[in-house]
Amino acid sequence: MTRADANAGPRRTKNERPRPLWTRSPTPRRAPLSREAIVTCAISLADSQGLDAVSIRTLATELGARPMSIYTYAQIERKKELFDLMVDAVCGEMLLDQLPRPWRDALRATALRCRDALIRHPWWTELVGRNVLTGPNGTRYREQTLAAIAGLKIDRTRKLAIILAVERYVVGQATYAIDEHGASRTPARTHEQWRQAADEHRTVQIETAEFPHLTALGPLHPTPDDQERYFTLGLDWLLDGISTDLKRQRSTTRNGQRH
Repeated sequence: MTRADANAGPRRTKNERPRPLWTRSPTPRRAPLSREAIVTCAISLADSQGLDAVSIRTLATELGARPMSIYTYAQIERKKELFDLMVDAVCGEMLLDQLPRPWRDALRATALRCRDALIRHPWWTELVGRNVLTGPNGTRYREQTLAAIAGLKIDRTRKLAIILAVERYVVGQATYAIDEHGASRTPARTHEQWRQAADEHRTVQIETAEFPHLTALGPLHPTPDDQERYFTLGLDWLLDGISTDLKRQRSTTRNGQRH
């Protein structure tokens, strides 16, 4: 098999248009191969070794199969489509069995579930901005967020603004938390070595007396419990701000109707 063969999926005729990934029926299961098994293995590799560890050859080795079998049984034509499947599988972990009421509780529960999934799968945020296709679970997640605020009497623009504000806060906070522990996968530098080097550098800087506010603040590395408190506190502040804006809008609307 040539290198080109290993990096390309099932062949199509020249004028044949590819079918959308989500409409392709997976090849009937031949143990241990199935689309689900392949995606599960890829996610496990990415979780433990990072996104760069995921390759068709590595998956084939892990599953005891030929590289072309991965394409065939997952019904993908290139590795990028495998990433689409991986992202959608994680989106499934963001779905709630039941959406709380009212809207604030629903958004809060959705945000917490989303953050938990991102922390479990740190590679997910690396794929943001890479034109990943939205799959069935991603569509269900979007429906879930819209359902959370369906009772609000606001226009489309405000609905989208609320959803994006919460989602970007969650992704940003999750990325920061992941980065705090990223040194554990850095070659030749453990997380403890990174923490020690960072603390030593900060000590040297503080001794210059040029950073009085940093000195007064104390250690900058929050514990996991601290990170959880900071996240929920910031999330509540964000939801408080949204609630205040909604009340102001309703008040303005009522006053306008009186005139």
